[in-house]
Amino acid sequence: MSVTADLYIEVKNFYARQMRVLDDLDIEQFTATFTEDGSVAHPHRGEKVEGREAMRAKMKSMLPMYEGLVTRHWFDHFLIEPAGDDGLRVTYYSLVTQTNTKDEVHFFSSSSVEDRMVRENGELRIRERVIHRDNPKFGRVI
Repeated sequence: MSVTADLYIEVKNFYARQMRVLDDLDIEQFTATFTEDGSVAHPHRGEKVEGREAMRAKMKSMLPMYEGLVTRHWFDHFLIEPAGDDGLRVTYYSLVTQTNTKDEVHFFSSSSVEDRMVRENGELRIRERVIHRDNPKFGRVI
């Protein structure tokens, strides 16, 4: 089963907005893109963070790591599928770059990501995000 062109565009615009606020380190706006009970399982930190409040606290504790850097999240190869719970399963690839004060660009990470999206009050929100680090020793995930 496929999604409509309008829904595909809506999902892609959702991610464009979400990543802009993340790259701007706007923690409040970023966490608002998740459901109140949403979660993120992040391999770089080896943990699953559940709920917007916990996400905000974790992100605030990591802000010093981004001082003097411009971080950009690059997403591509979207697969958007209806999920059994009237939501969506969205999988995609993520490349994260960081530029330092010397204008040097470095690759920070490469991952595949799986999101479970739902609609709340007419707006798309992420209920669950699982990030899989690209590493041959872990095998193919998606």
